[in-house]
Amino acid sequence: MVTARKGTLLVIAGTSALGGTSLLISTIPADPSVIAALRCFLAVPMLLPMVVWELRRIDRSVTLPRRTVVGALVAGAALGVDYSLWNTSIGLVGPGIATVLLNIQLIALPLIAWLVERARPMRQLALIIPLMFLGVVLTAGAFDVGGIQLGGVLAGLAAGTAYAIYLAVIRRTAPATAKPAPFTVLALVCLSAGAAASLAALVTGGLHWPQEPSTWVKLLALAFLGQVVVFWCLNVGMTGISETATSTLLLLPGVFALGLAAVVLREIPTPWQLLGCAVIIVGAWWASSASHRAHRSRRARGLGSDVTEE
Repeated sequence: MVTARKGTLLVIAGTSALGGTSLLISTIPADPSVIAALRCFLAVPMLLPMVVWELRRIDRSVTLPRRTVVGALVAGAALGVDYSLWNTSIGLVGPGIATVLLNIQLIALPLIAWLVERARPMRQLALIIPLMFLGVVLTAGAFDVGGIQLGGVLAGLAAGTAYAIYLAVIRRTAPATAKPAPFTVLALVCLSAGAAASLAALVTGGLHWPQEPSTWVKLLALAFLGQVVVFWCLNVGMTGISETATSTLLLLPGVFALGLAAVVLREIPTPWQLLGCAVIIVGAWWASSASHRAHRSRRARGLGSDVTEE
């Protein structure tokens, strides 16, 4: 059993590793989509021992039905797009700001549910969306002398939206079982994401594999850190803490990335950009907290109606 203290430490370790991946990506001299593809492909052999262990202990017809497998492949394609766009954003606006922009997924998720399932979004979104839009404008540099960094900001926002699509598909196709196979699903996601990113590199003309051994060492480190360490820490750690604590701690990657970029790369955002990042993080926390409160309220009403019927 994972205690609250151990769960908190694991989630912090996972989020700090996630923040560190953006810094590592910024040092790899390769096309953004190629980095995304190799990050995913190189992670698959690392995941194989855990995949074999999972497949030996599950009923595949229950844990890995066709719906879950197809969902993993579709979600993986969205994740490949997310990684490619995020890497592009990192190259244009830096790892710190690019990571903060990913928080747009917290308002994209309920909007996707509204479009696909006609699920009524929470009322707070009417205030949260303008707030986060203001944060994006500030982060883009609208009030700085250097002007708006539109390309990198748009790539970051698109990456966050693609990540929201990935989450939406994964959640809706997860099997209803007490014995899931998360690493097997992750391996399928990585294969699909790698294929999608490779296709993106082919279309944009950037499909050139790195030649330097040092680049491959960094890519191996990225695959292990970003796909294995982060995934394991977050999935195990989240079982020991509340959803509210999890959602708050998941805002840390942007903070870690900003700090690491400032210390290691000497990339210090302007005061306006720091204010914009803070506004985005506050908006993301608000959206996440409101979502969890609404979920608890719906669950409580459901339990109340069950008691009344009895």
